[in-house]
Amino acid sequence: MTEAVIISSARTPFARAFSGALAKATEFDLAKAAVAAALTRSGVDAADVDNIMLGEVYQGGGCIARYAALDLGLSPEVPGVAIGGFCTSGMMAIHHAVAAIRSGMHRCVVAGGVSSVSRSQFVTPSFLQTGILEQECSPSHPNAGASPAMDLVLTLGEGTAKLFNLVREDIDEWAYRAHRLAASAIDDGLFDIEKVAVEVESTEAFDDELPHRGLSLEFFQSMDSFMGPGCTVTVGNQTALTDGAAAMVLCDLEFARSRGAPVLAEVIGWSCTAAEPDAATMAAVTASRRALEVAGLGLDEVDLFEVQDSYASIGVAFERALELDRDKINVYGGGLALGHPYAGSGTRVAGTLINALQRRGGGYGLAAIIGAGGVATAIVLDVRASV
Repeated sequence: MTEAVIISSARTPFARAFSGALAKATEFDLAKAAVAAALTRSGVDAADVDNIMLGEVYQGGGCIARYAALDLGLSPEVPGVAIGGFCTSGMMAIHHAVAAIRSGMHRCVVAGGVSSVSRSQFVTPSFLQTGILEQECSPSHPNAGASPAMDLVLTLGEGTAKLFNLVREDIDEWAYRAHRLAASAIDDGLFDIEKVAVEVESTEAFDDELPHRGLSLEFFQSMDSFMGPGCTVTVGNQTALTDGAAAMVLCDLEFARSRGAPVLAEVIGWSCTAAEPDAATMAAVTASRRALEVAGLGLDEVDLFEVQDSYASIGVAFERALELDRDKINVYGGGLALGHPYAGSGTRVAGTLINALQRRGGGYGLAAIIGAGGVATAIVLDVRASV
């Protein structure tokens, strides 16, 4: 089978839902911005695109990818595919693109994900008028004791902490590090190469909005838990609701060479698996091990890791289960501090991993993300040095 390579990556800024700079942008606006930038950066002709595959979560059905294909003026023969896997959707889209390329079905695919939480089914007329949230979205799993379908704080955040015997001190230390690193990376312009500006009502949005700045570890430790004494999740150690999109252009290696496209990374391993809803982090550990088996690598050969730590407990558990060096994980802060536009994060973690490794001269990287319902995906990349 032919090699599947990534030749470009782009994402919008990640902004606070409801009140942030992207709150008035539609999911179509966000998808168009990310996909258009990825295509421009790839240097390939739009006529060469065989398909667009975009993850989407809670956007009311339809197919944002097909809309984007038509809106961007691609060939009407480009179908567009909606990928649904809750928070893993953006990485699942990459998986599907790799499979299509390696099988010979496609030669050039745009893959990514988009979520406008501000405009999702969470936002009902009642919420806009009263601030009272009426849940209209589909549940990720059947209610089951400690894993309520509509309470991911309890199912994922607290569920992970209990499964791995984590205490608040462990979790708050991770959160403090995440916000400090992300704020520093933003200030140093390290994410600028990833992002594309989005025009919203004649104003350009470019800045990531979420990291908590200037807070001490003691401040994180002083925050009240959502569920009272003995529980671990606070507003400081979980991520915030976020709007955003991310996209990549993938193709077979021969195609990339024929177009003179710079190869950012080769996808050499991938896996998707699942566990009980409150054990989703263990599924991410399993998916990571399986992806490394496909790649023919050991954990000690991986230079950097990027895990979507929507709850700080996920990051700590992932680190401990795989016995990783913390200095190799989420070196720019991670999703806890950057935000989590559900379907966009799986693509974002891969893009940030490429960014960080290229700045270090290339190497092997592993990215992983868990989703509601207990699903998890992982991907292993052989990242080239920047050219």
